[in-house]
Amino acid sequence: MIARAIVACALLAFATCARAREAERTSVPATTEMGTLEGAAYRIDIPKDWNKKLVVFYHGYSVTPVAWKKDERISPMFDGMLRRGYAVIQSAYSATGWAVEEGAADTERLRKAFVAKHGAPKQTLVGGMSMGGTLTAMAIESQPDVYAGALSLCGAIEPSDRLMQRDFALRAAFDHYFPDVLGPLVPVPAAFMPTGAAIAKVKAAMHANPKAARALLSWYGAGDADSLVDVIVFNTFEVKEMQQRVHGNPFGNADLIYTNSGDDFALNAAVPRYRADAAAAARMARFYTPTGKLARPLLALHDTGDPLVPAGTAFEYALAAQRAGHGDNFVQQFVNREGHCVFTPEEIDRAFGELLEWVDAGTRPPSGPLPAQ
Repeated sequence: MIARAIVACALLAFATCARAREAERTSVPATTEMGTLEGAAYRIDIPKDWNKKLVVFYHGYSVTPVAWKKDERISPMFDGMLRRGYAVIQSAYSATGWAVEEGAADTERLRKAFVAKHGAPKQTLVGGMSMGGTLTAMAIESQPDVYAGALSLCGAIEPSDRLMQRDFALRAAFDHYFPDVLGPLVPVPAAFMPTGAAIAKVKAAMHANPKAARALLSWYGAGDADSLVDVIVFNTFEVKEMQQRVHGNPFGNADLIYTNSGDDFALNAAVPRYRADAAAAARMARFYTPTGKLARPLLALHDTGDPLVPAGTAFEYALAAQRAGHGDNFVQQFVNREGHCVFTPEEIDRAFGELLEWVDAGTRPPSGPLPAQ
């Protein structure tokens, strides 16, 4: 379930425990450093045969603080990078939630600390998953002098306010069809959490009215009836967190016309309508609005069946890069799979290898399906 396992899915999870056990047997010998830097935990992994190159990695949205246990092996998703000789550094950030500002500052502080201790790398690449894709795009746009290339995995790389306004609009539509199931939306109660009990309530309501559930799914356009339950609950927590973060309600659907629900007339006539607080909306918009000004390569990989960050949203970034005259520095690839950030370690390594070919040899990967090995 996404709402209960979104952090694991966005950060570490892969298809099966069997794959994880296999990766455990074939792990890459590495030295691990852990600590805390100005309130943010961090992890540094340096392979035995370090090539003096570095990957700076951003994790995704986290409901609870990210932590690493002593002697815990690095996630299998990084095995390919370590095997190729790259060191990997990760900050846990000094805040949870949509911690774009904190994540950027904490990770840059960690990168500088790494350079001070281990020397300047021959090459530095940047990558991230989900919200970490947001941070990846920010980093490659703003620091082309530091980063030679970037890999966004299931990244939220459209403007943040557009992504979250859609999430808010989905929850408002849910309230139209299923009033009083999740409580108020503006503001979401401070105690709301994406618990199993909340998921069960939404699931029961939607199963009792499958016609309304189909209308919601048709409008949203991603996932299926089961994953939509998780998305609605998680989005409610995200809306609450953002309302608290920007000290007001940054969301509104007053001027939105819902289409493609199959029930558009009735939905638009009766859906609860809200207007955003102007100052709160402006602050949320500043959290991340891509420029598309890419001086370095950015390869994005997405699941076609991603219910949380729909794959089609990445086209917004492609258009931004094209308008800025940097379309040749962006490539979008995909794997045909249902779920959020459910790539295998092998697929991540394959995409990373394509990025290296692009950065080192100038061979731009093809857009479309992730090429087979």
